[in-house]
Amino acid sequence: MKRIIYFALLILISGVYMGCSENEIELYNQTPRINFYGNTHLRILIDTDYVKKEPYSVDSFTVQIQGDLLKESRDFCVKVTPNSNYKNSVDVLLNDKYTYTSLDTIHQVFYFRFTRPEMKKGKNLYGCNLEFDLDNSAHKFDKGLVEKNQIIFSVRWEIEPDEWDWEWGDYSDAKYMFMMDILGHTSEDVEDIDADKAKVVDAYANYKAEGNPPILDEDGNEISFE
Repeated sequence: MKRIIYFALLILISGVYMGCSENEIELYNQTPRINFYGNTHLRILIDTDYVKKEPYSVDSFTVQIQGDLLKESRDFCVKVTPNSNYKNSVDVLLNDKYTYTSLDTIHQVFYFRFTRPEMKKGKNLYGCNLEFDLDNSAHKFDKGLVEKNQIIFSVRWEIEPDEWDWEWGDYSDAKYMFMMDILGHTSEDVEDIDADKAKVVDAYANYKAEGNPPILDEDGNEISFE
C-alpha cells in the first residue's frame, strides 16, 4: 500500500513539474514584445525652459522588453494619439523609428522633442498619448501588455522663481514671461536690476504704443513694474 501511494505521489509531482516546465517554455519563447515603463509622464516647465530661444523642449520615455533579453537590436515606432481628458494636445516630434540596442538589459530610455505650448494655468490643459504604432511596417515588436501599450504625456507650468525681487512689483506669470522675453534671462540671472528694469519698462511702453493690448495678470489687471 505504501508503495502504491509513493508511486501515485511521484506521478503527481512529475505532472506538476511537466506543467510548470511547459508554461515556462511558453512564457519565454514568445516573439519579442515591448511595453512602456510607467503609465503617465508629467513634464513641468520652469522659467529656464521658457527663456530659451529654441522653441522645443526635450523629454524622454522608457520602454521595457517583455520576456528574455534581445539577441539583436530591433526597431519600434511610436505615434501620438488624442487623450480626451485634456483640452489641448501637445505638439510632439517623434523619430520615424527608434532602435532598442541595450541587449544586456530590459529597459532603455529614448528621447523626443515637443513644442512648448502657450503658457496657461491649469492641470488638464495640454496632454496626449504616446502609443506604439503596431501597424507601422517598421515596428518589429508584437503587442505586449494591453495596459502598457501607451503612456500619457502631459505638460504643466511652474515658472515662478523661488525668490522674487519686489522691486519688479507684484509677481504674475504674464509679467515674468514678458520680462524673460525682453531680457533673455531669468530673474536669478539679473546682475543690474536698475538697468534691466529700465529696459523692460521701455519695452512695455513701446509694446503698448504699437497698439498691442495690455498684458493682464492672473486677476485680470494690467501688469505694472512699480
